[in-house]
Amino acid sequence: MLVWAQRSHQVKRVGSQTGASDEALVALVVERDLSAFTCLYDRYAPAVYAFAAHMLGKNQAEEVVQDVFLRLWQRSRQFDQQRSSFRAWFMAIARHQVWDELRRKDFHQGLVASEAVDALLAGEDPATHVVEEAWRDERSRAVLEALKGLPTEQRRVLVLAYFGGLSQSAIAHHLGWPLGTVKKRTRLGLQKLRAWLGR
Repeated sequence: MLVWAQRSHQVKRVGSQTGASDEALVALVVERDLSAFTCLYDRYAPAVYAFAAHMLGKNQAEEVVQDVFLRLWQRSRQFDQQRSSFRAWFMAIARHQVWDELRRKDFHQGLVASEAVDALLAGEDPATHVVEEAWRDERSRAVLEALKGLPTEQRRVLVLAYFGGLSQSAIAHHLGWPLGTVKKRTRLGLQKLRAWLGR
C-alpha cells in the first residue's frame, strides 16, 4: 500500500510537469496511470483531431481520437523506445487509424486525402504536430510545393504512398486502378518532382 501511495505521488508529480518526456509518461501508462494518460491526451489529442478532421471530416474526427487513445491504453506495452520515439510510434497509430477509416469509407479516388494536402500546400496548417516533421527543412517544403503542380492523378498516388504509407498494391485497390497504372503515374510523378527540384 505504501509503495502504491509513493508511486501515485510520483505519477501526479511527473504528470503535472510540463517538461515530462513522452517516454516517461507512457512508462506510467503501462502501469495504468490515468494521470500520465491524461497528460499524453492533452498533449496529442488536438493534433490527432485536426489531422483526422481534415482527412475524414469533423464528425468522424472525435471518434478517431477516442479510438487512437483507446489503442494507446491497450497497446502501451508495445512501445519500444529503442526502436522509435513515442511521438513517431503514436502518430503512426493515428495515421493508420485515419487510413483505415478512409479505406472503410472508400472515399472516391482519394479525394479527401488530395484536398487535405491541397489545404496544407495553401498554407493552412491543420495539425502542426502531425505534419511538422514532413517539412521541417527547406527541401521538404520544396517537395510539398512541387506536389502542388502535379496532375491530380499523379499527386494522388504520391500522396497516398508517402503521406498515407500505402503500398502500390493498396493504392491500386483503394483507387480502383490497375496496378500498372499506379506504377506508371508514380514514376511520372516522381520524374516531374525531380525535374522541379532540380531547377
